Amino acid sequence: MATLRAMMVVTTITLRGGTALEAPCGRQELGERRQQPCETRWIWAVDVKTAVQQISPYLEDTSNDAPQFIYFEGWLGLGASAVLRAIAEQPPPSLREKFDRIIHIDCSMWKSRRALQRVIADELKLTQQVVAIDAQDEEDDFSGVDLGSREEFGDVARVIARYLVQYRCLVVFHNGSDGMVDLTSCGIPPPEIFNTKVLWTFRGRLRLNAEIIEKVENSHRYIYATYYPHSNRNAYLADDAREIALHMNKLGHGVTPKIATECCLYLLSLNNQGKKMIDYNWATHASCYWVCDGIIGGGQDNQTWEVAHALQQHIRLEDYSSNAQLMASVDMLDLSSKQWISITESYFKEVPPEATTLFYGSKKSSPQAVSLPSDKFHKADQLRVLKLCGCTFSFSSPPFHCCRNLRFLGLDRCMDGLQHGEEEEEKTGERAVEIFQRLWVLDVCHTDWPLAFPPETEEQVVATDIREVHITNGRIWTSNFAWRRLPNLHKLQVVEPTNPWETERRDEFMAMVNLELLDLSGNSTIQVLPSLSGATSLKTLILDGCVGLEHVGPRQLPPSLESFSLNTAGEDEDLKKKNVEISYISLAGCVRLANFILRGSLPNLEELDLSHTAIKILDLGEVVQVKNLQRLFLMGCGQLCIDTRARGGEVDNRKPAWSRDCSLMVYRQDEVKEYCHASVAVADMRFLQSLEFLWTWARIRCDKWNLCLSSTSDDDGRGCHKEKMGSHYSTGQLAAALSLPKSLTYHDISIEQISAKIDISSSSSSAQFLPLDLHMDIGEGISDVTDKSSTRARDAIRTVMDSVESLHVHDSSSITSVAPEHTFGTYIMNGLKWCCVERCPKLDTVFATNYYWECFSNLEIFWAAHLLMARSIWSRPRNPRLDANDLSFTQLRAIHLHFCPRLRYVLPMASNNTLSKVLETLHIHCCGDLKQVFFVEQEFLEKIAARHEKGMLGFSNLKSLYLYELPNLQQICEAKMFAPKLETIYIRGCWSLRHLPATDSRRLEDGRPVAVDCEKDWWDKLEWDGMKSGHHPSLFQPR
Repeated sequence: MATLRAMMVVTTITLRGGTALEAPCGRQELGERRQQPCETRWIWAVDVKTAVQQISPYLEDTSNDAPQFIYFEGWLGLGASAVLRAIAEQPPPSLREKFDRIIHIDCSMWKSRRALQRVIADELKLTQQVVAIDAQDEEDDFSGVDLGSREEFGDVARVIARYLVQYRCLVVFHNGSDGMVDLTSCGIPPPEIFNTKVLWTFRGRLRLNAEIIEKVENSHRYIYATYYPHSNRNAYLADDAREIALHMNKLGHGVTPKIATECCLYLLSLNNQGKKMIDYNWATHASCYWVCDGIIGGGQDNQTWEVAHALQQHIRLEDYSSNAQLMASVDMLDLSSKQWISITESYFKEVPPEATTLFYGSKKSSPQAVSLPSDKFHKADQLRVLKLCGCTFSFSSPPFHCCRNLRFLGLDRCMDGLQHGEEEEEKTGERAVEIFQRLWVLDVCHTDWPLAFPPETEEQVVATDIREVHITNGRIWTSNFAWRRLPNLHKLQVVEPTNPWETERRDEFMAMVNLELLDLSGNSTIQVLPSLSGATSLKTLILDGCVGLEHVGPRQLPPSLESFSLNTAGEDEDLKKKNVEISYISLAGCVRLANFILRGSLPNLEELDLSHTAIKILDLGEVVQVKNLQRLFLMGCGQLCIDTRARGGEVDNRKPAWSRDCSLMVYRQDEVKEYCHASVAVADMRFLQSLEFLWTWARIRCDKWNLCLSSTSDDDGRGCHKEKMGSHYSTGQLAAALSLPKSLTYHDISIEQISAKIDISSSSSSAQFLPLDLHMDIGEGISDVTDKSSTRARDAIRTVMDSVESLHVHDSSSITSVAPEHTFGTYIMNGLKWCCVERCPKLDTVFATNYYWECFSNLEIFWAAHLLMARSIWSRPRNPRLDANDLSFTQLRAIHLHFCPRLRYVLPMASNNTLSKVLETLHIHCCGDLKQVFFVEQEFLEKIAARHEKGMLGFSNLKSLYLYELPNLQQICEAKMFAPKLETIYIRGCWSLRHLPATDSRRLEDGRPVAVDCEKDWWDKLEWDGMKSGHHPSLFQPR
């Protein structure tokens, strides 16, 4: 879509009485040519109602040359949002007859194209599509996709389009983005083809940026409203303010349209008077101005300040803060005010008595400050907001001392104008302190205004009313100051002070129960953070540039803390030369901490502890030097995102992921040798993509980690210490842990007896069940990773599970496969040495794999129990023609299966499968549907018959068979088996089995028959192939 830059072609319209207006029509620079001229129309409208009537014919026009997209600019940027809402919610009867559906899309508070699509789906009550979008949002949370860059959903767009093509639709769209939006990609049927009209606007929320209209497409019809010369033009501003109030009331912030209008007038009036020469700092102080001026009444009531702050968030202040070119409507409004005054001239007579707000200052480029005589404020009894820029006056006896109602004072680049003839009582500075005591907000920039506060021993409290103090490159103290003497302080910013302020006792903030924000940026001389434990309402702590700090927390910090920032990567050259001293940061126990930002170089940082916090993002992407980081603790974190992109100075573009529960603990070295141990507990497998640094970051790469995936895990992460990395499980202990019931038919042999016998064998010794260096535990609440999961999520999960050495999967009521095919590639879990899977009632196929290359090449022991729905342990390969050189199962010595009633087979045998050469123990109990243990692919079956000795598949190391209650078992292996080292067979309840493995015929000569413990009736019905095949009753000894 075309996007135009620069200024605009102008259509001049002469109104009655000779008034001329300029009609914006997609401006263009000299030399640029449009593909199509912008169709501009104007309507005469006094108010919203008449504007609706005037626009309706354009919407109803269905002629071939009628534009399908209509952009409404309002009255030079004002009132457009109100008109669109009126058309959507109270359309004229003619519009109702013309269109079957009117779809109202209000995205004036812009989030993303996907959020736009969700609004459409919600408007159409497409519940399933809303759920699908929310599910994809969750997936993108894990993948770390930025909220603003999330794109629309193709499947949802198709459903929306199929739903809407059956109707004649009018789409009313409030576009809060910074450019054109393709509604068709979100599901709106193409207006050029279907009976769809789109009425839209960029305007709303006092968005008066003149440049935004350059982005309107040339093909769109551009409509703006004109007004009669004697119209009340401020009424259009009131329409915009009413829209803002409506949004706020929906969110529970009660504000009347009248108050919202007054706040907008305040902003526009002062901004227009300042002429870009006064920095109002709207983004920080707009809400303060409104309350201190009295527009939003309530004074010291906390709710008043909250409402004012919410209103500030609903107005697009970016244009006013950046001094962008505003619409001409600003000049046409009646912004004259005797209450709100902004003076940029070097001289003014006096402050009018009715003034409540005054901004006064010379140009920033002026090298000299303007003297402010003492006679300017004698009549300013009502003055409540005052900001002085580049002025000189007596700091000890300010000329505005007589302003008894002053609530906001701002001083920017001001200097002390003390004269030699000043009286002695004025030099004491009592008047300055009196002013300070009346204030609610003080803002000091590039100004040293040392106030003569009474000594702490004389008077503990200095001021009871002041709520906010903002100091940037200045100071208000002489030597030191205890901020606890301002008990009502809610916000304190002391940024790059010109003189240190801390006291020797470090108790400056003791018992400051109202303090919510503390910004100490640039205080490079602070070595020890004062105790903040008594600031029980503190939500935000900013320590950017505090390079002298030795440590942070945990005792100094309150549990109420929600946001923390430490950035040492400042632009100040002197700051860059200073060594960052901080060695450890601990915010452990700050249970509300949701946002944690760390930036810059931290060469001495050894420990970072964020345990038991609510952090959502741990963004280490800009930390380019943490070369001495030894310990990282994230135990009990409930909503963690981790962005660990820093790799010894290199930063890539990957974003953080999210999880509902996370605990992480990393040790990097001890006194004897370097090592890295980590223990992690998370509630979703997709979270693993955020932990790639554990095995990829060169400075942290772990040689031991313990991953616990469970939504109910009580693991606090402390199991990662080298003495606690795992515990021993003997085979008998593991059998007991599996909670296997006794056989219902046979009482002469128990599971415990079998386990005891297995435990004696070398292949299943207790050492085999020690959680190994790279261990994973998957427990309750863990679900499958679907094929809709992001590529990064699946890659991370595959990488981790391919590295796992020991795996325990248990008590998951939703997982259907431990290794789903869409997640795992060709090489599958080749690091795994032992695996136990139990009590997963929906597990269908434990491991799904294609067997194209090596799989499970190091697996030694496999256990499974209580898999009620499992039909196979390993899936069949889709392509049986496999490369015989790529070997799998080269170490699998023992298989134990218990109580898997639906199991059909265990493992498919193919040409690249070496299991038959290494298997020593096969133990299966209570698997009622099992017909054959080893399914053999047809190609391999033919190869066995043609090439293997005696047409049998050799199990050269098989020693023990334990088969119990397998009534449908017909074959152990589809191919005939030859087991020359077979020693023991325990069989009960396998009445369909007629064939045992063949063995070495020399056993008869050596007197080493295979011991068989079985029922006599079953023995008598066995079938034999003869002594030449090593398959004769004399080679076995039943008992």
